[in-house]
Formats: sequence, structure tokens, C-alpha cells
Amino acid sequence: MKHEFKQLLDIATKATFLAGKEIFRQYKSEYETEIKQDGSPVTSADLAANDILMKHLQPTKITVISEESGHYTHEFRQNNAYWCIDPIDGTHDFVDRTDEFCVSVGLVDENTSKLGVLYAPALDLFYFAAEGVGSFKFNSSFDDLEKNLESDDFLDYLISNSESLPNHPLQEKQMFMASRYHRHPKIEAHINKLKEKYPDLELVTMGSAIKLGLMAERKANEYLRFTRFNFWDVAGGHAICKYAGLKLLQPNTDLEINYEREDMRIEGYSMKW
Repeated sequence: MKHEFKQLLDIATKATFLAGKEIFRQYKSEYETEIKQDGSPVTSADLAANDILMKHLQPTKITVISEESGHYTHEFRQNNAYWCIDPIDGTHDFVDRTDEFCVSVGLVDENTSKLGVLYAPALDLFYFAAEGVGSFKFNSSFDDLEKNLESDDFLDYLISNSESLPNHPLQEKQMFMASRYHRHPKIEAHINKLKEKYPDLELVTMGSAIKLGLMAERKANEYLRFTRFNFWDVAGGHAICKYAGLKLLQPNTDLEINYEREDMRIEGYSMKW
């Protein structure tokens, strides 16, 4: 399906920024927390951000699938593009106040991510990418960004005040990106092998999908994940990495991750510069 990705990216970046602004407002003041049936927390900030994203994305006439709302059938997802969003990726980080949480918005089409936005408001990190546009990190004033939200050429403003990714040379010192919560015995074994080869190996620990933006920057050489996760956990960051030239590969293969499974789960992935 053909889409005007630049126009959709304009809409998605605005929506993501506004959702991030609201969750950060609640983060700095008060919010309510409940436990979902699967045992994971959901906060009033998750729900408020979900409402903001829905308000801005639904007028595109592209179905929105969110962690906090209804999902569509496998047949529908195989034959239609859809927004795949996580209003707060890293709710544990939000509740634990690590600052390492983000809004994640992706557009899945033909079983791959073709547009992505990640915004970590507590860390002032804002990444965006789309097919035919490229991958970028905003590197200017967030106050100025907010002032330009209603501009007709908002995306042009955003791009002109951003760095194209990757924006760092390859790391000479070996650096491994490690998840704060999703460590696995296979990853620990891999880290130990790397330490034998690179005694000065440095671990960069980060929560949430914002680590995919850091990887797109080349803030680390490698990242692995062997635990299962949902489509909305990766759809936003996937596009940012892909259009920066970094592939997310299914573990122990040369095949890029895809969005084909009926249960909307991915078994893990690896990425390496």
C-alpha cells in the first residue's frame, strides 16, 4: 500500500510530542496506577497519552493498534497498514522513576515498520524516521519545537533542527547495550565472551525502547534481546534503526524481524554495527 510518509510523519511527530508532554506533566506531579490482568502496571499517564495519540492518528484513516486498546485480527493486519503504538514504553521505568521511558509510535505496512517516532521526555531524546525521509534525532530547543507545532512546515522545521542518523562514528571501544529488565542467560553468556575478547568492554544499561534510538546513533556497538515482546514494543524504534542503516535481525539469522505472527509477538532480535 502506498502512503505519503512525509505527511504521516508530520502527524506522528506532533502526536508523539504532545503525548510525551502529558506523561511528563503527570510524572512530575501525580498519577494513578492500576495493575492489569497480566500483572503489569498501567497508569493514568498511559491512558491520557493513549487518548492523545488516538485523537491525532485516527483522522489519518489508518487503523490504530495500541497496547492500551483493542487489537485487530491477523487477517486484517496482513492486508492493511496500521499504526502500532505504545503510549508509555517502559511503564516500570515510569513508576520506578528511572526517567527511562518513552512514547513509541510506529507504522506497520507489509509486515515491516515503515515509520517510527520515539520520545523520552525526561531525557530530552526525540527520534523520528520514515521510508523515503530518513532517520533523525532532534537536537534543538524543545520550547521552540512546541512553538512550531501548528506551523504548516513543521516537519521541515523538525528536520532542519535535527541530526541525520547515525550521528556518531563507530565506537572504537566495544560497548554493549544491555536492557535494564530483560536480561537473559544467553545474553549474560554472550557478554562474558565479549569480555574475554575485549577486557575493557563497557555495558550501557537502558530501559524501554529508547535504547533503539541510542543504537541508531551508534552509542553502542551491539544489542541483543532473547525474550519475547509485543509488536508495539519495537515498531517505533525498528524504523528509526532501519532507516539509519541498522538491521534488527531475528536471533542467529540474517533475516530481519517482521510483523507476521498471529499473536503479535516477536521472539527477540539482534543488532550490531
